[in-house]
Amino acid sequence: MTHGASTKSDSYWEVQLTPVLKWKVDELFLKWLSDRQTQQQLRDTLKRLKRGENILESQPPRHGGVATEPQPAGRQLESPTPPCSPIPAPRSPANSPRSPRHPGRSSGVGRSASFKDKLSASKDSVKQSNLSLDTVDTPSSGGDPCIPNFYFPRGFPVPSIEVETQLKAAMECFSSMDNQRVYRHQMGSIARACNIPLYWKLPWFVSASRGSEFLTFPQFRDHWLHLTATAHDPESRFLRLLGKEGRDFIVFEDFMLLLQDVVDSHPGMKFLQEAPEFHSRYMHTVIARIFYNVNSSWSGRITIPELRRSNLLHYIQLLEQIDDINDINEYFSYEHFYVIYCKFWELDSDHDLVIDKNDLARHNDATLSSRIIDRIFSGAVSRSSDHNRMTYLEFVFFLLAEEDKHHPRAIEFWFRCLDLDGDGFLSMYELEYFYEDQINRLESAGIETLPFEDCLCQVLDMVNPATPGRIALSDLRRCGMTPLFFDTFFNLEKYLDHEQRDPFAVLRESDEDKERSDWERYAKEEYARLVLEEEDTGDLAVSYDDDDMEGGGSGGRVGAGDVGRVGVGDVGRTARLVGGSAPFDYFAPSRSSAGVAKGVGTENPSSPGQPSATGDARLLAQLLKPEVNDTEQPKSS
Repeated sequence: MTHGASTKSDSYWEVQLTPVLKWKVDELFLKWLSDRQTQQQLRDTLKRLKRGENILESQPPRHGGVATEPQPAGRQLESPTPPCSPIPAPRSPANSPRSPRHPGRSSGVGRSASFKDKLSASKDSVKQSNLSLDTVDTPSSGGDPCIPNFYFPRGFPVPSIEVETQLKAAMECFSSMDNQRVYRHQMGSIARACNIPLYWKLPWFVSASRGSEFLTFPQFRDHWLHLTATAHDPESRFLRLLGKEGRDFIVFEDFMLLLQDVVDSHPGMKFLQEAPEFHSRYMHTVIARIFYNVNSSWSGRITIPELRRSNLLHYIQLLEQIDDINDINEYFSYEHFYVIYCKFWELDSDHDLVIDKNDLARHNDATLSSRIIDRIFSGAVSRSSDHNRMTYLEFVFFLLAEEDKHHPRAIEFWFRCLDLDGDGFLSMYELEYFYEDQINRLESAGIETLPFEDCLCQVLDMVNPATPGRIALSDLRRCGMTPLFFDTFFNLEKYLDHEQRDPFAVLRESDEDKERSDWERYAKEEYARLVLEEEDTGDLAVSYDDDDMEGGGSGGRVGAGDVGRVGVGDVGRTARLVGGSAPFDYFAPSRSSAGVAKGVGTENPSSPGQPSATGDARLLAQLLKPEVNDTEQPKSS
C-alpha cells in the first residue's frame, strides 16, 4: 500500500511539475533575450551574415555558449554573470516538490501563478525593447546574397546590356533626325528601335516630352532609363505610359491617346479621316469593350494583374501586322462598332445619346421582360447615379452581355440583375419573381406555359448547384448552358427559340463554328442585315441645320450619292449626327451638347431643307458604312 501510494504521488507531481518547468525555461530565455548585450550581439552577427562573412571560422571566444564581441576599454558589464549564460539558483532537495519529506505539498500550483506573472513581465520587456525588424537593416533592392528577391510585381528585371543596346539604337535614330529632334509623327522609328509596340508611340511621346512639341535625346534617355528601372514587363510599362505618375491603374480617359493614334494612322481607318465626329464614337466603343473584357473587378480601373490575365496587349501589337482592322474581332473591329452604334441609334429616338426604360423596352421587338429592364436601370450593373437613363457606354455593356451569354462578364452581368437581395446567390424566390413575368407574356401571346415547379426542376438539373436550393455564380460559370438559363427568365424570343431548336443541329453548328464567339456570329449577321437594308432603301437624302449643330452657318444637303462614302466631302460634316464627345467618366451619364443634332431623318418634302419628324436609323447605317470609293468625287453642298 505504501509503495502504491508513493507511485501515485510521484505521477501526480510529475504532471504538476511539467508546465512549471516549461514556464521557467521560457522565463529564463526571455530574460536573456531582453538583455541589451544579447540584442547587440545578435544584430552584429546578422550584419556579418549579410556581408557574407563566415562566422564559424572567425568566431571570437565563446562565453557561456554564445559568441561575444570584445568590449571597448572602460566599458563594464552590468552584471558579474553574463546575461548570455543564465544559471538558475540551486535548489535544495528539501524544497523539491518530489521530496519524500513533503509528499502532500501542493506548492506547485501556487508557484505556477508566480511563474505566469514573471513570464508576462518578461514578454512585456521584450516588446518594449528595440529588437525589432525595424532596427535590422533590410535587404537592398538589388537583392541579398543569402536571401535573393523572389517577388517582382513589376516584372522580372531586364538585363542592363539589353537596355543599353536599345538606348544605342534610339540614339542612332535621333542622330538621323533634323536637329536631333523627334516629332510626334516620327516616334514610330524610336518605338521599333526600343522594341515597343508601334501603337504605344503617341502615349509614349506625350509622357516623355511632357507636353513639348518635340522630343530630344536627353529627355528620351532620362525617361527610358526611369521606365526600364521601374517597369520591367510589357504590362507594367503599358500602365506606366498610359496612366498618370504614381498611379497603379488605368482609367477610361487614359486610352484616348492610344486610340486616337490608331484612328489617325492605321491603314484600315483611312476612310474615317474626314469624319472626325465619328472618331469619338468609335474610340468610346473600343474603350467600353476593353473595360468589358479586361476589368474583371468592375471597378472602372484596370490594374496590372488584370492586364496580365487579358489578351489586350496582344491585340494592340497585332494592329501593326494586320491592315484590315475588321479582321481583328477583339476590341477594334469597325464593323462591330457599326453594329453597336446602329442598334443604339435605333433605340435613341430623340438622339440625345441616352435612352430610358421605354427605349430599351423596344430592343429586338420588346423581347426583354419589364422586370429585368427595371433591374438593369436599378444600378446593379452600372456605376451611374442616374437610374432613369442609360448612356451609350452602358448600352455597349448591355448589348455585349445580351448577345453572348457565354462570356464570363456576361454571366456576372445577368447574375447581378437576377440577384435581387445581393447576397451572392440566386434563390428560388428570385427565379420565380422573374419567371412570373415570362408566364404572363406567354399567356398573353396564347402560348402554353410550363409551371414554375417543372421549370425549376429542369433548371436545377441543368445547373447542378453545389448548394441545394440556391445557385451561386460559380455554378453558372461551370454549367456551360448559361444562355438557356438566363433566357428562360427574361428573354421571351430567345427562350422560345431554345425550346424549338433541334439540339443536334445546335451541336453541329457549334462544332462547325468553334472559333467564333456568339457575339462575333451575331455581329456578322447583323452587319450583313444592315448592309442589305441600306441597299434596299434606294435614294435617300438627309438635311442638316448648322444652326442646330454648330450654333450658326448655312444649311445644306447630302445626296444619296454621297451616303456611304464616309470620310469625304459633305459626309464629314454630316457625321455630326453622332453628337459631341461623351464625358470621360466611366459609366457617367452623357450630357447633350450643342453638337447633338435633333430630329435627324429624311428630308421633309413639304418643307425643303428641314428634317422629317420621323428619324430613319438606316440613314445612320449608310453614313457609317466603312466603304471608300476614291475614284468618285463628293457632291457639292
